Amino acid sequence: MLMNKVTGREWTPTDFPGIERSLFRNNPEGGRSSVVRLRQGARFPRHTHQGTEEVVVLVGRITIGGVELEAGDYLFTSPGEEHDVVALSDAQIFVSSQKATPLIPE
Repeated sequence: MLMNKVTGREWTPTDFPGIERSLFRNNPEGGRSSVVRLRQGARFPRHTHQGTEEVVVLVGRITIGGVELEAGDYLFTSPGEEHDVVALSDAQIFVSSQKATPLIPE
């Protein structure tokens, strides 16, 4: 059993300003499950999904591929789909990716 309790959760900065990650686990196919914390205005660049991805908005409001999502909303992404993520407010999202998600050069 793997457990990650909210008390004592560790946050690691990403390469993108205003975005931090609390990693739950990496999976054998290159994906991972984590909670991502975004400051208002932060942007995770456009990327391509090689596997499926599930996102649940825990706190705040974001856009994924231009579609606005708020706390409680769920998004499923199929392999081959592309999108970016923009924080409309301070936000936290749960993200579980089946495989790695390479960035698309801008």
